[in-house]
Amino acid sequence: MHATFTQEQQEIGGTVAALAKAQAGAARAALSAGWRPCAADGPLLRDFGLLGVPESAGGVGSALIDLLVAVEVLGEQLVPTRFAAHAGAVQLLCGDDRRSVPLPDEILDGRRVLTPAVDVPSMAGWPDRSVPDPLVRTLVPYAAQADGFVVAGPDEVWIADAAALAERAGVTERRSFDPSVPLSDVSLSTPQRVDPVGTGLWRATLVVAAELCGVAQGAIELAAEQARTRVQFGRVIGSFQGVAFQLAEAATARKAAWDLTLYAAWAVDNRRPDAGIQVHAAKAAAGKAAVFAAERGIQVHGGMGITMEADPHLFLRRALVLDARLGRGRWHRHRAGALRIEARLAGPGHPTD
Repeated sequence: MHATFTQEQQEIGGTVAALAKAQAGAARAALSAGWRPCAADGPLLRDFGLLGVPESAGGVGSALIDLLVAVEVLGEQLVPTRFAAHAGAVQLLCGDDRRSVPLPDEILDGRRVLTPAVDVPSMAGWPDRSVPDPLVRTLVPYAAQADGFVVAGPDEVWIADAAALAERAGVTERRSFDPSVPLSDVSLSTPQRVDPVGTGLWRATLVVAAELCGVAQGAIELAAEQARTRVQFGRVIGSFQGVAFQLAEAATARKAAWDLTLYAAWAVDNRRPDAGIQVHAAKAAAGKAAVFAAERGIQVHGGMGITMEADPHLFLRRALVLDARLGRGRWHRHRAGALRIEARLAGPGHPTD
């Protein structure tokens, strides 16, 4: 694995950053007006849909890390776009190494927008095989704004058409803690055709982890700007240890989570035996880092930080919503520990999920 980003990856990050920065204020606008497609939504879906898609699925051999670089930038700027959810849904479909039929062009170029519909996992396994009705998915992002759902079962994955569900009132909108990420419950019909899920859940989970790392970075940068400019007792507050240490701890946690996420993506792409452990560890670390950074950002802003007029709570809202997607940190930490024990007992070379 390369220790630095390639020139192409740096260009991806810079291009997406330019699109993202132009959407400043969109997440705040959603608090009162609800979610609306931002100006970056179309270009992202149209021009970046092939990122991270293997050649067997119709891609051009782009590495999963390429996609994560773009998604991390979107999380940093809190861009309310469907791109990350669509990319996660596409990655769910890319997990079968034996796939012989590529994904349709209308999906890869964003003309048909998908969103992942995955059970909340339990300690018994993932997806949760104990759920009474496996065809109900809760808190699905952008369900009312998607053209289809990529549904993950215990061992399989399939696409459900959104228009058909809408006609049968299969989508029930919920009140989202982050209005810039609308959520819904979805009742699905029995699939006619399914494919093996393979590593699709791992790949989709890393998309969420990358966005969480971006949220952490955005919260840290907002708090750092406050620490550099706010003057108290004749000094900028960043010179006080009580402020500086909080930001240093948040930055350290974010860096560790981002490194884990990138390594896990490399491990999945290269079929490393420890890939499952790394994915679970990355998602757990990213969720913890994002929530911690957002909370520290509120603390650094002081009394103003808890008001609706200040922006720190926007990062906390996004962090909590993303942390709950595809399994909370506690579940992923439990799975990572269980897999490490299994691997130790089974000996070298044993698969870890």
